[in-house]
Amino acid sequence: MIETGVYFGDVHSSLDLDLILSEVNIPPAEPKTNYIDVPGRDGSLDLTETHGLVKYKDRDCKFVFTVSPEDILTFEERKTHVSNTLNGRKCKIILDKDPNYYYQGRLTVDEYLQDRNLLKIVVTARIAPYKLKQKITIATFNVTTTEKLIIIKNDRKQVVPKITCTAETTFTFEGNQFTLSAGTHQVLDILLSEYDNIFRVYATENGTVTFEYQEGAL
Repeated sequence: MIETGVYFGDVHSSLDLDLILSEVNIPPAEPKTNYIDVPGRDGSLDLTETHGLVKYKDRDCKFVFTVSPEDILTFEERKTHVSNTLNGRKCKIILDKDPNYYYQGRLTVDEYLQDRNLLKIVVTARIAPYKLKQKITIATFNVTTTEKLIIIKNDRKQVVPKITCTAETTFTFEGNQFTLSAGTHQVLDILLSEYDNIFRVYATENGTVTFEYQEGAL
């Protein structure tokens, strides 16, 4: 049975490094706000969403690991091994307690602590604001020459999907119309938002249309 810990890439903190995960601090993603103080006006002018949806800053997170007191005589070797394995690496970060998502970021072996028999290694990471689903979302629909409505569900992060058509297919999305030939496409103006994304679709002949995209959550 896998012990509670964290994967840094394909390296597990407990199984591969023999570290005990004692503390995890992943703060919420901080919005990039833009407030303008206007003289003579109550409050401030909020321009945060002037250029679209709210954007977010990177997150600085921390993982504190405890080394078994029995390993005090090999602590120097353990420090070297952990630093060689993790320090400076950019990788996926997957928590055992949240296995369906991963974070992406760069690691720093930040601190070694030794207080009597208490041995700790602190690893920090600068990670992107969104955690991403491990599995790519794939949604396939049958289409015909008669227009039909299809709904694509998405998590919080906006994403441009890959769209694969088996025949020439016309999409109406958010008031705009797009005609795609048979094959795989990415159209920058087809941007999936949170929750339900509604398309009206018809094709020149019966076939399928498939959406592939990676969902992200805060």
